[in-house]
Amino acid sequence: MAITYYMLQIPPGLFFTLITLLSGAFAAFATFLFRKYVRLKILRSHNEVTGFLFLSIASFYALLLSFVVLVVWDQLNETRGNVSKEGSSAMGLYRDIKFYPDTVESKQLMAIYLDFVYNVVDDEFPNMEQMKLSRKTPESFDKVFYKMEHLNPKNQYQIQLVAEMFNHLNELSIYRGLRTTSMETEISPPMWLPMILGAIITVICAMLMDIEHTRMHIALNALLGIFIGMFFFLIIMLDHPYSGSQGIKPKSYKQIFTLEQWSGELKSMNGSTK
Repeated sequence: MAITYYMLQIPPGLFFTLITLLSGAFAAFATFLFRKYVRLKILRSHNEVTGFLFLSIASFYALLLSFVVLVVWDQLNETRGNVSKEGSSAMGLYRDIKFYPDTVESKQLMAIYLDFVYNVVDDEFPNMEQMKLSRKTPESFDKVFYKMEHLNPKNQYQIQLVAEMFNHLNELSIYRGLRTTSMETEISPPMWLPMILGAIITVICAMLMDIEHTRMHIALNALLGIFIGMFFFLIIMLDHPYSGSQGIKPKSYKQIFTLEQWSGELKSMNGSTK
């Protein structure tokens, strides 16, 4: 499991403060040590060349970080879209089963379907938050398919309803598959290597600049480190769509439970008035 997952267990505000302060402190401390112990007489005479080199490296590094942020942002939006479509299909299937005319078969199918919904909410999403796969949910989902395949529609209207239910069920299966596979799209450790190495090289180039005032040099490099830390914060937050306090939640599936609860309360109220 990636170390970035454990970072996401920290509250976002505190995590942002820590990563920016640590990166800024690292750049400031490295600059302090460099100014104190390294004496290079050629720095001032080569300041123009060093400045051009620093500008080039910093520009390319900023481009790299911007590209990574855009990629993970696009992946997050795509994942949110697939989860939203999955929720819409799940809600549509719930309504199809709810209003299926044959009460005996519809009640049996509804019980199996609600068991699947329960497993998605209480087992699959919590496991995905920990970057694990659920074992119970695929089994309960297969039971929904099995039960629906054994429905016995008695007229043309029921045949059309069953066809509509299968349509929603197949859509649900597709988007659920996309959701589970999106859990594996995190940035791999080898991909982090050039980003971290690029940050170190950029800070080193900034240290080679010959700035007369030591405190000003340290402060500027600390700001550079903070800026890099802000990019790292964005990348880590966007890279795990299901983890942390900002992770994607099964809102549509929970809404199905709410509708089922309201339906039960309405039936009990109608029964009491009779």
